[in-house]
Amino acid sequence: MHKTDRRAFMKAGLAIGAAGMVESTGIGRAIATSAARPDIVVVKGADAFADTIKALEALGGMKRFDIQGHRVGLLINAPPHWKLEGSHTRMEVALAVAKMCLDAGAKEIVALPVLGPKFWTGSPLCETHAKVIKSIRECSGKTLETKIPKGVLLKSGKVRPELLDVDILVNLPVAKHHVGTLFSGNLKNMMGGLDHETNAFFHNGSGKTGYEDVDFLSQCIADLNTLRRQNLCVVDATVVLGTNGPAGPGELLKPQKIVAGTDPVAVDAYCVTLHSRQPKQVVMLAKAAAAGIGRADLQRLSVQEIAI
Repeated sequence: MHKTDRRAFMKAGLAIGAAGMVESTGIGRAIATSAARPDIVVVKGADAFADTIKALEALGGMKRFDIQGHRVGLLINAPPHWKLEGSHTRMEVALAVAKMCLDAGAKEIVALPVLGPKFWTGSPLCETHAKVIKSIRECSGKTLETKIPKGVLLKSGKVRPELLDVDILVNLPVAKHHVGTLFSGNLKNMMGGLDHETNAFFHNGSGKTGYEDVDFLSQCIADLNTLRRQNLCVVDATVVLGTNGPAGPGELLKPQKIVAGTDPVAVDAYCVTLHSRQPKQVVMLAKAAAAGIGRADLQRLSVQEIAI
């Protein structure tokens, strides 16, 4: 575990005040109060940039993650060839996180996988926050063969060194449907830190092809997530693919939410409910929870929902 992870855990007991209007979740989860830090923060609004900042402030702000003087990695689900709405993380969400990291004194911010310069264009925010965008370094695109000591099926793989080298890892997926695992979020997005050959093993390593072996795929994803901890999860659940994910085209859902937390399993479990499913329907979540990566029991987690 990175030294910054230990610091984050030491700070995890500190309380913060609740911000905005807290709403009932309607599915029996505990609601965070001003006396305790929520496990998950959900902000619903029409401005993805502002909503992301609000969510992170309610989660405790960037000071919680000891960012000053450290290297931050942004794992963004936005491959250059995925153009359809709902298939990729919005630039505004990633930009908001990058700005908060820079303001918090990050030594370096690196984006991965290779996104291409066009990702950071197409919005008036690009000019307003040109300094932030200029400060973001794109990853090298190289991979190194890496052992996965706790892997059950995935024992090694070619991993982007930046995924392991950064002090703070911020995962920035989109909460979309996936034809294999039913859902793609924080856990699945870690595959963006691997090369194509290793990702192919997830899909055909059992002897079957594509998405036929969901158990095998789900276990490989759980194995990958044992490699390093995600320090912060910020999920784009504004407009997402409800069918035919991960690349689409498919039916679009419009939750108009930003979901943030520090437990990738818990945040994914919440986001699954946005697709009118229950976490127990997603094998990947159960395998990740069994591997000790996080918790999927939403009823025991506090969720702060803020409407803007």
